[in-house]
Amino acid sequence: MAVRDPRVADSPSEPKPSAATARGVRAFLIRLWRLKMIFLRKLFRRWMRVWLNLRPPQQLVLGFASYMVIGVLLLTLPFAQKVPCGLIDNLFNVSSAISTTGLTTISVADSYTFFGQFVILALFQLGGVGYMTISSVIIQARGNSLSQSRMNVLGAGFAVPHYFVLNRFIVHVVVFTFFTELIGALLLWWRFASLHVPDALWSAVFHSVSAFATAGFSLNNDSLAPFVNDWFVNAVIAVLCYLGAIGFIVVQDVWYSIKFRQHLITFTSQSILFLTALIFIVGTIIFYFVEPSVREMPFGEGVMAAAFQVMTASSTAGFNTIPIGPLSRAALLIIMVAMLIGASPSGTGGGIKTTTVTALFANVTSSLRGRTQVVWLNREIPLVRLHSAFAAATIYLVLLVVGVLSLCITERHDFLPIVFEASSAIGTVGLSMGITADLSILGKLMITFLMFAGRCGPLSLGLALLRPVSEQEEIRGDDLAV
Repeated sequence: MAVRDPRVADSPSEPKPSAATARGVRAFLIRLWRLKMIFLRKLFRRWMRVWLNLRPPQQLVLGFASYMVIGVLLLTLPFAQKVPCGLIDNLFNVSSAISTTGLTTISVADSYTFFGQFVILALFQLGGVGYMTISSVIIQARGNSLSQSRMNVLGAGFAVPHYFVLNRFIVHVVVFTFFTELIGALLLWWRFASLHVPDALWSAVFHSVSAFATAGFSLNNDSLAPFVNDWFVNAVIAVLCYLGAIGFIVVQDVWYSIKFRQHLITFTSQSILFLTALIFIVGTIIFYFVEPSVREMPFGEGVMAAAFQVMTASSTAGFNTIPIGPLSRAALLIIMVAMLIGASPSGTGGGIKTTTVTALFANVTSSLRGRTQVVWLNREIPLVRLHSAFAAATIYLVLLVVGVLSLCITERHDFLPIVFEASSAIGTVGLSMGITADLSILGKLMITFLMFAGRCGPLSLGLALLRPVSEQEEIRGDDLAV
């Protein structure tokens, strides 16, 4: 037993704070908290005043940018990463998710934890259906009406005909999205479980949402290459991609036709379905005959592989069941054309849009036939739609040229992979010839910008940046020779 040395003096005990001091500290902290809340309320009110003064295209662009910032902050949390990920890589992947593109500089499965993967899933879900859509449905479910500002932003995000009831339309969008993704997840879960895929349930949910949102994100480093011969997985993914890509306008028209037992397919839906089917059928046939790797497969498997690649390019989903890099130049050209045309308005995909290409093609054929009116499927296309189509296509191609030029300056890759990468980015597709991870910082930032511009829409981005012409401005009518 240790004996206490009497020569060692007792150490003085720590002085206890008095009750008055504790109350003073508590009052100071409460006052500091109140000042903080007052500051945040003033900041929020100022932000709302600025927000309400913005035009709908500006609100749309700023909204997607805000979600990108939130996504980057969430992915930089330590428990969101399995291995340290750089800020540029997180920004790139968040932009790819919110734009439903699917290009990644690092492996999603190997780099992010379940939380990080869930954040990415939430981002491409919001990017697919629109970042304000789900919250708007919640507001309506609580019995509140939508503000005019919110309605304007929703109208800018969904390019729907003027006769659509927007608040009812977005409810249909959310309900259809939920049930479609649920059914797809259940079917994929059954198949993945039978194939002993790791974490079959989570993989099924992730791929179902990714397919319907045409995001192209996969938990497999080689996308869907392990299922190149699995017709069930190919069929489920293809149906999900096309249901998201054809647009909710078509879905609503088909539903009303079934519900009321009448032919209620609108001119917009007819144009979308016609061009989508044409690209799929013609593209599959040409792709099969120009690509040696699919012709070497058994006939059924080769046709399925060709059809899947045309589907995933035209729907801008971005999955692949065969390697993209070794494809022939002719096959790559087919994919790039399908990527540039892209999906349809009010859908989850990107690209120039089928309706825009239809308007451009109708204008060409009408001009060649000597018509003064632009006609497609025996219907006249309004002049305002033609103006929008030409503006959207022009801005899209200008951005693509700028992106390709910038990548040619900053990167050392061959020209074809650069053009393919830029086309995939602005089309929000996600297919790549394998150069994404090797891009420089400037190259990654350029691809990030192209993905963001593709998701917002080149026309919406242009409307957000340019000042509208006022009625007082003088517009001279000089002739322009063309």
